[in-house]
Amino acid sequence: MKKRAASVSHENEQIREFRENPERARAYLNAAIQVAFEENDPELVLTALAVVAKAAGMSRVAKKAELRRESLHRMLSKRGNPEWNSLFRVMKALNLRPSLVGAATASA
Repeated sequence: MKKRAASVSHENEQIREFRENPERARAYLNAAIQVAFEENDPELVLTALAVVAKAAGMSRVAKKAELRRESLHRMLSKRGNPEWNSLFRVMKALNLRPSLVGAATASA
């Protein structure tokens, strides 16, 4: 009887890839932010930030951000509603620096 290959979830594969290539994690997060603004879906940013934080190690990120690990998990969950101060500290812990650009305006 053949053994079935172990399956890996998409999120676990992303986490592995982001650990190996932090630049890819930043590109993923930037793309998620773009889509979130296009689709008016702020939850998408939290989901992407959670994956990147998991790749960096939730305990390590929580410690650097001066948050409890449980609080970090909660704030980055689908029901999370983090305060700016907390998001700022998480981004800083992940060595991320946001950059804002103006939205393209559609000409009529």
